[in-house]
Amino acid sequence: MRCGGVSLGRFCHKEVRMPDGSNIIGRGVYPVATAAKLLRMPSARIRSWVYGNGSSPVLVSDLPPEDGQDALSFINLIEVLFLSELRGQGISLQSIRAMIEKARKLMGTEHPFAIRQFHTDGKAIWIETAEATGDRRLVDLTDGNGAMLEVLERSFRKSVSFDQLTGAANQWRPCADQPRVILDPARQFGRPIDSETGIPAEVLADALRAEGGDVARVAKLWEVPADAVEQAAEFELWVNRRMAA
Repeated sequence: MRCGGVSLGRFCHKEVRMPDGSNIIGRGVYPVATAAKLLRMPSARIRSWVYGNGSSPVLVSDLPPEDGQDALSFINLIEVLFLSELRGQGISLQSIRAMIEKARKLMGTEHPFAIRQFHTDGKAIWIETAEATGDRRLVDLTDGNGAMLEVLERSFRKSVSFDQLTGAANQWRPCADQPRVILDPARQFGRPIDSETGIPAEVLADALRAEGGDVARVAKLWEVPADAVEQAAEFELWVNRRMAA
């Protein structure tokens, strides 16, 4: 099986287990190279945040190495996505470490960046971290009433959905221009799929190439709307173009 043009190899095997002994199925699996393509960031940065690379990691990896290959779970992927949003706002890793440790204790989870509660009720954690660290950018984001923080949060929540029962992130739309393409850890091992039919985006894109770009023919053969084919092909081009840049 392949995901976003990168082979998943044995990570998709049903016997691969999480560190807690539970089955990997339904958790999503993304080799670091694949995660880098989807998140549009260097692999080295992901490794630094999740595995440390000489320093303490910021996040907690869900998946054990398999055949020497590191991979992220869907939850890890969402955590890296949000951490990247924070870094893009100029917030230091020191402040992020303080924030996530506080959130882990208060919310009782190793992965607070990937649960709804942090993104809806976590304003106090932001403010307390700003006060404790004195990080000017973090203070600016909280802005007394959280106005700037809410702008950042809205940007993040536009692409991420959360399970109504568990509160954990359960879907991600990587690109606003192709809203039909989602990642859902409960479907196709979390690889990019058409949200309505569940067909992997890569499969539809490959079919379109095989049919010489005939969208109508591919749509008929796969019994999907034309825009499903178009968005899948555009998404594959978008991911690979970003990686080449």
